Amino acid sequence: MIRKILCGMATVLLFAGMARAEYPDKAIRLVVPFAAGGGVDVLARPFAKELGQILGRGVVVENKASNTGQIGATDVERAAPDGYTLLLTSAAFATTPAFYPDVPYHPVKGFAAVTILAAAPQVLVASNKFNASSLAEVVAKAKRSEKMNFALSGSTGIQSLATAMLAQQAGVSFMKIPYKGAGAAFVDLISGEVDLMIDNPASSLVHVRSGKLRVLATTGSKRMAILPDVPTVAELYPGFEAKNWFVLAAPAGTPATVIEKLNAAARTAMNSPALQEMLARDGMDLVSNSPAEASSLVASEVQKWATLVKQLDLRAE
Repeated sequence: MIRKILCGMATVLLFAGMARAEYPDKAIRLVVPFAAGGGVDVLARPFAKELGQILGRGVVVENKASNTGQIGATDVERAAPDGYTLLLTSAAFATTPAFYPDVPYHPVKGFAAVTILAAAPQVLVASNKFNASSLAEVVAKAKRSEKMNFALSGSTGIQSLATAMLAQQAGVSFMKIPYKGAGAAFVDLISGEVDLMIDNPASSLVHVRSGKLRVLATTGSKRMAILPDVPTVAELYPGFEAKNWFVLAAPAGTPATVIEKLNAAARTAMNSPALQEMLARDGMDLVSNSPAEASSLVASEVQKWATLVKQLDLRAE
């Protein structure tokens, strides 16, 4: 009789434990490795709200800011692989290791990618005072060694790498003017102190729509839906592509069942009206792919930009 009671109690405890283990059963921490108000954070806030509603648990955004995102990424990589600490970051996740071989996280081995939420082709914008109306004219001026310069909002990000890759494929060199951020660069670009810049559409198109800047080209493989009349760099240099993408990832070792549940929830969240409106406004493409596809993209981007950095001997400044 006692044995039956004990067995019954064990069964009850077993099922209670299984019920408690249903994911998620507590709030989720979503780490953004950049400052509040930046491009990743602007996406993370509405995404966290939608994701929390779908999963039925709070999703709390935590900013762990650093210039290259290393602090936040390392924090997530070292967290328990249980699905309660996630990373939402940009293409800097893959480009930073190319410049810093001793970076304390590994974008492929250290993480289980959940999905690429979205991707944004970059835009080549020009000052209204700059005398060129197309990318072909820019390259022609460079080949004639005419004076021109490119603003760089950072030295290790996708914008800087896209600028370097453009110069490489065009067989020219550009005078590069470094800035600590896009804000200061825009001031000089609008005033005509600098001529050109490759930047995110979310921040650039505000100035384009107000008539303060012009778009000469975009860096995706196809034309942007919101800029159908603007050619891609690839139309002049086939194969050229440089996008800023946004990945949701968990620490390596997170159970596949948790990753799949997060993937399904993230896809649903990204298709919500609020996020669809945001993507359209900021010139971003919905990706929302599978964990395997996301992992493959991260790995290929790590290799692609590491190769370019090595070929051109690029350095962080």
